[in-house]
Amino acid sequence: MKKLLSIVVPMYNEEKMVDLFLKTLTTDLKDLNYDLEIIAVNDGSKDQTLNLLIKAQEIYPQLVIVNLSRNFGHEGAIAAGLSVTKGDIIVPLDADLQDPPSLIPTLIEKYEEGYEVINAKRKSRAGESAFKKGTANLFYKVIGKFSNKVKVPNNVGHFRLISRRVLDEVIKLNDYVRVFRAEVPYVGFLTTTIEFERPLRKEGKTHYNVKMMTDLAIDSIVSTSIEPLKLMTKFTIIYGLIYLLSVISLIILFGVDKGLDLTLITNTHYLIWLIAEIMGLFFLIICFFFALIAEYLGRTFLEAQKRPFFIIDKIIKK
Repeated sequence: MKKLLSIVVPMYNEEKMVDLFLKTLTTDLKDLNYDLEIIAVNDGSKDQTLNLLIKAQEIYPQLVIVNLSRNFGHEGAIAAGLSVTKGDIIVPLDADLQDPPSLIPTLIEKYEEGYEVINAKRKSRAGESAFKKGTANLFYKVIGKFSNKVKVPNNVGHFRLISRRVLDEVIKLNDYVRVFRAEVPYVGFLTTTIEFERPLRKEGKTHYNVKMMTDLAIDSIVSTSIEPLKLMTKFTIIYGLIYLLSVISLIILFGVDKGLDLTLITNTHYLIWLIAEIMGLFFLIICFFFALIAEYLGRTFLEAQKRPFFIIDKIIKK
């Protein structure tokens, strides 16, 4: 019995890409010794995407349409598609063909070697501005800094192959904020990476703007780590050490001045220094309590997030 390959593709206002994507995908995968399931998630499209998908089921009976009740965003659409897929191996990718379906056979070869996660890393980002490339590099550096033990691979988006076992563990994660590219490395398992040259978008235009990229960066950090909250604790410790050195210096200088009857620092300056130390003590106390609140808030965060991340209106099968 053949194993089932599930393709999960979110679509938002992709009427120009529906036919081209399905034709390209099925052509590139026609020689695989796997059964094929295509999960197309209509993420509240306002154009003819849904109608075109329904019409396409006459040609592609392996196409399953997941229609969301409204627009939940890219991550929500991915999560919805993953929740209904039946595949032994699963490949999420975008409908713009910048994640080339022709690479999927190579991903499967690595899976058959024993890997359970095969990342598809963008070796180049064709057609993107210097600003977009720069912010993308910054995004991965920031994620790498704050993600603690969860190492999010650079320049790897949703496009990758994961086994059913990996998917089952990802689905168990109960976070409200879901970031697939951070969830997969979180659950672990034997992983490898292949590189590819990212092609230009075939039709239409990207739906990712600066705000969405910023939101993704924030979600990626806060959904995988409480390290930003710990910055307050680290700052308090460093500030406390500096404050302690300042107090010791004040005591030593004052003792030397009075013990040896010197005037290294005038009494007026000692008074100003003492007032500064008192103000610094109050600031240290405030920082301490903020750090304490941050620590408790971080632990509360880890226990929260119970709302559903997506709502499926209906599932349409042929």
